Amino acid sequence: MPDEVMQEVYEEVKTPYRYGPVLTTPPDAELVDSPSVFRHRGRWYMVHLVFREDGYETRLASSPDLLDWTPEGTVLPFRPGAWDQKQAAGYIALQDTEWGGSAQLQTFDDRFWMSYLGGPDPGYEGGPLSVGVASTRTPHLPQPWDRRDAAVLGPDDPDTRYWERSKLFKSNIIRDPQARLGSGFVMYYNATGAGGYGNETIGMAVSDDMVHWRRYGEAPVLTPYEWHGVALCGDPQVVRMGDLWVMFFWNTIDRTSNGRFDSFACSYDLVNWTPWRGPKLTSSTRPWEANQATKPWVVKHDGVVFHFYNAQSTTGAQSIGLATSKDLRGESEGPITVSASHTWMYDSPMAVVDGVVAGTPRWTAYNSPNTVDWLQLDFDAPRRCTGLTVHLYDDGGGVQPPRQMFVEHLRGRRFEQVTGARWDPAGPRAGANTVTFSPVRTSSLRLHFVHREGGYQRPGKGTYSGATEVRLAP
Repeated sequence: MPDEVMQEVYEEVKTPYRYGPVLTTPPDAELVDSPSVFRHRGRWYMVHLVFREDGYETRLASSPDLLDWTPEGTVLPFRPGAWDQKQAAGYIALQDTEWGGSAQLQTFDDRFWMSYLGGPDPGYEGGPLSVGVASTRTPHLPQPWDRRDAAVLGPDDPDTRYWERSKLFKSNIIRDPQARLGSGFVMYYNATGAGGYGNETIGMAVSDDMVHWRRYGEAPVLTPYEWHGVALCGDPQVVRMGDLWVMFFWNTIDRTSNGRFDSFACSYDLVNWTPWRGPKLTSSTRPWEANQATKPWVVKHDGVVFHFYNAQSTTGAQSIGLATSKDLRGESEGPITVSASHTWMYDSPMAVVDGVVAGTPRWTAYNSPNTVDWLQLDFDAPRRCTGLTVHLYDDGGGVQPPRQMFVEHLRGRRFEQVTGARWDPAGPRAGANTVTFSPVRTSSLRLHFVHREGGYQRPGKGTYSGATEVRLAP
């Protein structure tokens, strides 16, 4: 896949503006999860999961505008005594795949369809898990969909491949009118193998009737970017941009918050997929998504891209989050440009807004001629600011936490120090340092670092400041 095509897709689908949580966990459940969004009879609907009573159910919510959502009811409830009695996690199928198209569900055999993760055992994704299908004539009503008496794909099938012999998770079924792979329906799903092969990958199957499925190929079509003991990629959603197919999915390369993120891959033939290696589509930048921002469902409507995802805070509280391609709140939360009064030749000021809290990449003022250096955060439009968290870097040598820090905001043409500043901890230390201050509306903030021993030192002899990440308070 040409690099310029991948870059064009990224520019088309990126959603830098955080709108916020749009659906929270209901009182009778432990978590909400995995949105899939469609349009029907002039209104928007979201099929989503809840985990309750040791299992997954599927519920429905509705919205007039993709922003304000109302819970409607359950469409895949528990079924005592059935093969899927404790797990029924549903995802819409046969949606119009045209990017920026109708987002409506198409029918087969005069019915609307969904596929779902199913199983008999309790617990979070407990026991063997299989793929089932369900159908209805009324996808907009909070009524149980009709289900079959058995799964359509399972980990114990005779043709099961090595990477799917334990659990089959989320699936996405699309219609291919040209039957490029010999059948009119194509399913993508993530699964995990047995015998120690526990990492999740994405594979595919095909069908002529939505019920009888044939696995396609031997290997997964998409695997995690990196392998660090845990590696997952899953929750596929496929759309079509002209003659190009785009698969949104989530990727996990480690257990840190920004080791879990949404991305995409591209294909011309539905089989060979090229993953995007550039900036993440989501990263954990707000308290309500500080633990993870994953499991995408992406639609384009009226020129705006809406990226729905599972958001989890550090306390484990889950919601359905939304990021958009345009500022729909009227107060920018868009891209931030960072500059500095001095930067060591191997570092970058922009590293502090890359969403990664790690030793590299980073910004440092190593060997600066100044006793005080600053980082300046410039916003694309004025925004209300009440605080920030800076993650200070400490290599135990020439870069260590500063003696003091203070914050200024741009007022008119001059920078002025914020008022009411309160730091936690009181003095700078390696790791997270949070300051709150009286609200200001500004287009720029400056964070000043008073070096321990900075300023006209002999090369390599001073003790300067550095940071790996700066995050604004919500």
